[in-house]
Amino acid sequence: MTKKIIFVHAPRIEYEQNYGVTLVPLWAFALAAYIPDDWDVEVYNTQIDGPANLVGSADVYALSGMNYDIRSVKEAREKIKTNHPDATFIVGGPMVWSMEQEGKLSLLEEFDHLFILDGEETLPKFLSDFNSRNTEETPKIIRSNRFAVSQSVPIRFDLLAPTARKYYGGMIEVSRGCPFLCEFCDIRVLPGNNRSNNKSPEVIVEELDRYYKLGINQIQFACDNFIGDIQWARACVDAIIEWRERTGAKISIFTWLTINLHKMPELMEKMRIAGFSIINIGIESVNRNSLLETAKVQNTANEIHEAVSIIQSYGFVIIPGFIFGFDSDDEEVFNDTLKFKIETGLMGGEPAFLQALAGTPLFKRLERSGRVIPADEQAAIVRKGNIGVETYIETNVRYLLDSNFLAEGFMEFIRTYISADFQFARFKRHMEILETYGNYIEPPDSGGYASFWEYLKYQVTDFSNFRMLLN
Repeated sequence: MTKKIIFVHAPRIEYEQNYGVTLVPLWAFALAAYIPDDWDVEVYNTQIDGPANLVGSADVYALSGMNYDIRSVKEAREKIKTNHPDATFIVGGPMVWSMEQEGKLSLLEEFDHLFILDGEETLPKFLSDFNSRNTEETPKIIRSNRFAVSQSVPIRFDLLAPTARKYYGGMIEVSRGCPFLCEFCDIRVLPGNNRSNNKSPEVIVEELDRYYKLGINQIQFACDNFIGDIQWARACVDAIIEWRERTGAKISIFTWLTINLHKMPELMEKMRIAGFSIINIGIESVNRNSLLETAKVQNTANEIHEAVSIIQSYGFVIIPGFIFGFDSDDEEVFNDTLKFKIETGLMGGEPAFLQALAGTPLFKRLERSGRVIPADEQAAIVRKGNIGVETYIETNVRYLLDSNFLAEGFMEFIRTYISADFQFARFKRHMEILETYGNYIEPPDSGGYASFWEYLKYQVTDFSNFRMLLN
């Protein structure tokens, strides 16, 4: 009798997380492509398919998530277990890796097996053993070597097709790894993550084409740094341009990369032609000493104001990462950041406080000096959002700056940041940069990853999103 595995995507839902839109759960549809042929496969997304207690029968249920998803993932498992008590439950993904780094794998003890790192090879082997009843010898913790992304195959678009229209955008994992060694970043501590691990441009184009044929044209390129391997990035962009010219496809791409992009005018021009519209760049701080402190050396090599302006001048919208709480921050940190946003015309980005992620050099340094706050002592600021949902601003770091100053300064920062005058001033400066530099590249179509009409269409066709939008 054929056995069945169901991938259950059960994220913690916050309206602010993706501004009310639903993206294709890449992990589930990607891993589904590696399941042995003698297994039936289904993907169940609690965002669009209903609550977890409605999940159908299967022999194995696979769950995954980020750190903040742990409660929703555990709740989904409990609901499914109530209806299907004899099934096997497995969990993997970033959440499991992080829990191991923090020494908290016991928080996931109710799962039968925990998968650490990449599952493209370990999951098929587990299911083959399951089929031949060899699971008695299968350890609870299943650890893998890093998977060569160059060997990736396209995701299971046949499984996506029935619900494709319910998603605002799709995702393609294009590469893993980053050559930089920022102290606070947990990407650098993953095995092999400081060398290139890239998907072939041919497979990326195939996935773009299949997404587009399903009616999905807003695409996230999931990666740690799109320009970590410049030669591969150029080949990838060239392949996308050739595909667009051949098919007339209209797409918009969002991705993550570093400030070094400003040194590559030819690549920026081609990226715009290929359809790249929004890019996430970790600026982190406008204080040079804070950048040096945390080894963000790529942001100190050139004048950061000019670098940001050059990138934006080609038509990119930068979503910047800003972090408050570095040891070198001074009492002007909030005012200096607001000034920087005005001077550069940055259109997006929300700041956060420094967190010491388990396994990072930052965590180890602060732990040695007694500045990591135990979980049961961590302070939280509770904020009731405009849809009645309580959210938490938490920290596990004892900052050098006074905590009252940081809390009050942050709230004043936010009040200024959301004011109409501030928003107009940075928009005005953004438009001045586009006009002054003369680098603007008009993409082949007028759409964008944050297309207003695409976003509005998605909101009004989903009752829960429409209710939140009205609020």
